[in-house]
Amino acid sequence: MKIRKSVKYSSIVISVILFIASIFGIVNSIMNQPSISNSKEIYVYGNKFNYNYSVNIKKNKYIDEVTLNMDQKSYITDLIDNINLKLNYEYEGNTSSKIDYKYSIIGKISAVYSKDGIESKVWQKDYILKEENLKTKTANKININEDIVLNLDEQNKLVKDFENEMGMTLDAKYILTLVVETNTNIEGVDIPNKYSKDIIIDLAQKTTNVSGDNNLENKEYISKKYEKAINVSMPGLIINIIILIFSFILFIKVIGREPINIVKNEYRQELNKILKICQDKVVKVSSNPSVGKENIIDVKDFGELIKVSEELFKPVLYWYSDEDEEAHFYVVSSDIIYRYIFEKFN
Repeated sequence: MKIRKSVKYSSIVISVILFIASIFGIVNSIMNQPSISNSKEIYVYGNKFNYNYSVNIKKNKYIDEVTLNMDQKSYITDLIDNINLKLNYEYEGNTSSKIDYKYSIIGKISAVYSKDGIESKVWQKDYILKEENLKTKTANKININEDIVLNLDEQNKLVKDFENEMGMTLDAKYILTLVVETNTNIEGVDIPNKYSKDIIIDLAQKTTNVSGDNNLENKEYISKKYEKAINVSMPGLIINIIILIFSFILFIKVIGREPINIVKNEYRQELNKILKICQDKVVKVSSNPSVGKENIIDVKDFGELIKVSEELFKPVLYWYSDEDEEAHFYVVSSDIIYRYIFEKFN
């Protein structure tokens, strides 16, 4: 009687594994020195972050207020004197320990240029607002509170000068980033933690918007494995003997059977490989994004589509055509759709 080759070899492997495992089980039962692994939660820690800000206004004949709060969200750029930012970060563990930590505050100009519907990052300029400094504290909590005063007149002028000299219209942002790194050791286990958050401010626009995720909190749970010795009773020995006999019979039964050769679906294997490698970039959709669209650009290979996705900061949309048995991948930007069709092998 024939069986699939995969079933045959899987059964052989399983029978060998069971055979070896049962031998070890019998030996351990006889020696009466088995052990089991237990996991125990040893530490819980969390990161909290929030910010608030106010905008100081230059003296003018239009706006009476000297300071505007963050509820307004949008401000006339030419009337902004400076922005007062308050950054609040908290690291908290469930037990006191020696914590090494460092943090820095970085600002950067990030500018994107659009041509024919393609967005490209063309310019970045970094500013160190607070240098990194390593500190140590024995506690269960660390608080970081920083007040940053931003006067972006220089950055706004720099972007406008860049646009005028290069003849380019940019979408420019000032990105302020708080980066925190902590490390502690609980029961011999190193527990590193890296946390960063961005606040984004428009540059060289008529109005300035301030945005970024606020009032965030997350928790992490750390466990450790422990070895614990136990005594194995006679039923355990009997079970291992039964497994030994079963694995031997299984091996004898399948070793002599003729396998059936099954041709592998290489197309499906390659498609699954692409989806697995790029699973953090690919989003599956239920309908064809290109239906009714005229501006479609077909790229030669999937690697080019990934490059376009990274340059545009856009996800790769995946749709499978059951009718044509083809995988369609898209990156959608403005009025242009970049498409790569993964067809069946000839």
